[in-house]
Amino acid sequence: MNKHALNALTALGLASLLVLSFLVMNFVSAYTSNSSLTANVNVGNVIYLSVSPNAIYFPGLYPGQSYDTNSLDVVTDNDIGGNIAANALVEGTNWAGPSSANMLVSNTVWAPTAGVAGTQLTNTLTNTNILIPQPSLANPSTGNFIYFGITIPGGTPPGNYVQTIYFENENLSTPATYNSPSTSNSVLATANVLGICYISLAPSSINFGSVYASANVPTNMLVTDSDPNGNVAASLLVAGTHWALTSNTQITFGVSNTLWYSSSLPTYTGNALTNTLAITGITIAAPTQTSPTTNSPIYFGLGVPGGTPAGSYSQTITIENSC
Repeated sequence: MNKHALNALTALGLASLLVLSFLVMNFVSAYTSNSSLTANVNVGNVIYLSVSPNAIYFPGLYPGQSYDTNSLDVVTDNDIGGNIAANALVEGTNWAGPSSANMLVSNTVWAPTAGVAGTQLTNTLTNTNILIPQPSLANPSTGNFIYFGITIPGGTPPGNYVQTIYFENENLSTPATYNSPSTSNSVLATANVLGICYISLAPSSINFGSVYASANVPTNMLVTDSDPNGNVAASLLVAGTHWALTSNTQITFGVSNTLWYSSSLPTYTGNALTNTLAITGITIAAPTQTSPTTNSPIYFGLGVPGGTPAGSYSQTITIENSC
């Protein structure tokens, strides 16, 4: 190899080394340093409130009847996502019914278990001592049951009645407000009161005393027909049996020898009793809550036929209220 060729190769090798060195220098990484920060949060005590269902229904109720707390009318009080235990508090409104009729808030009762008489609801928040357990990360939703019952006062007019029951969850030892971001804290209760009339007779027996054959007693023997705790007007119906000798029931005289009338008569006058229920036209007014018992009189008289054997006779008179 001549001198010029050697010099050329030597120059080319140096150039290659320079390029390689340049490339290596461009891929060398720079040094970095790390840093960190601390995040803080203060989790406060809070109780959330959600009740379900938001409606309960008492069907087919009659005045004068009481219904203990039952499993059909139960509300679940929940703390969903809170972090402390709570007690359930309740209050309510008066019942509103048709034509300005109402029932008191206290006609509703609540209880922690079904089938008991319960405690009267009031219009101020009352601590039920029903515990809502403390939610946790593993169990973020806790709850407990509140059972409701109702009493229908005598004389309550028929129709649908509504009441609003309000709930609050509160930690009484460390008071905390409740939040209800997406659900209601109230329940709408509905009661369907049916129409009915009752009957109570006074006296339960009448005695015409001693009457001779062919004699009579004026139609003035009073029986009072009362409707205690009903809620609609009633029509009075009446029927009877033949008179029968107590010592020998084969000896009788006619049912029609008894007369009835709507007012007292000084003579043996009126309508003849029959052995089938007859509409008398006597009306018993509808009871109300302020006057839960209403009544009307019916009067009876007796004529004993001539030739009737001496002895003690009896007759059954049936009185019915129809509404």
